[in-house]
Amino acid sequence: IMGKDILRFHAVYWPALLMAAGLEPPKSVFAHGWWMRDGQKMSKSIGNVIDPIELLQKYGVDQTRYFLASSVSFGDDGDYNEEAMLSACNGVLANGLGNLAQRSLSLCFKNCEKSLPERPEDNKLTETDRKLLKEAKELFSVVNKSMASNQLHSYCKNIHFFVKDANVYIDGEAPWSLKKTDPERMKVVLWVVLESVRRVAIMLQPVMPAAMKSLLDQLRVGESDRAFANLESSELQAMDISKPVAVFPRVEAETSSTA
Repeated sequence: IMGKDILRFHAVYWPALLMAAGLEPPKSVFAHGWWMRDGQKMSKSIGNVIDPIELLQKYGVDQTRYFLASSVSFGDDGDYNEEAMLSACNGVLANGLGNLAQRSLSLCFKNCEKSLPERPEDNKLTETDRKLLKEAKELFSVVNKSMASNQLHSYCKNIHFFVKDANVYIDGEAPWSLKKTDPERMKVVLWVVLESVRRVAIMLQPVMPAAMKSLLDQLRVGESDRAFANLESSELQAMDISKPVAVFPRVEAETSSTA
């Protein structure tokens, strides 16, 4: 993997030198694009260079990793701007996956005696439950193809689309209302949602390792049960939990003050 401006040397001259020396050349060469800022190439003379330390301090390491991985097709040029970064941090992560996990875990903590619900029996699952669980089980085969072809943006976006479906599911089932009318059904809904969150957290570990560790810790998923192989070999278990904490705090946009 290298910058596209030095591709010729590494794809033509270097393999020729290796072959002349009787050495095996690389099997593949992948050239990445440049990061632009507001449509312009970064330049010290223009003054639009981004300080990576300030970026990480303001948005967080994992949020920045997610933005970089999800915002550009690998190989093309990317374009950084404040609005897109805030959209990734707040719209996708805080309001999407973060909110899904936070409200589900909070309902378990408050209404399930501070524990995760047990796996429901198959005959207690509705067609809507089965549909979301089926989509969750099929997700890895979809995103694995994206990873194999170096399309990290597709990997992230397919997971994001599933999280949106999971949020639609929980809004439709409204477990916060079921706690009064049908507490057993509430537990089924919460298990379906949190099992989906478990799968998402495992799949997003390569992109956001620290944040997903925090989420998997809150789901009480053991260290030995976090590999991709565990997507099928294990499920969410009924265990006591601590009071949930937000995995993705919202990032406030800077406002310029006027005198």
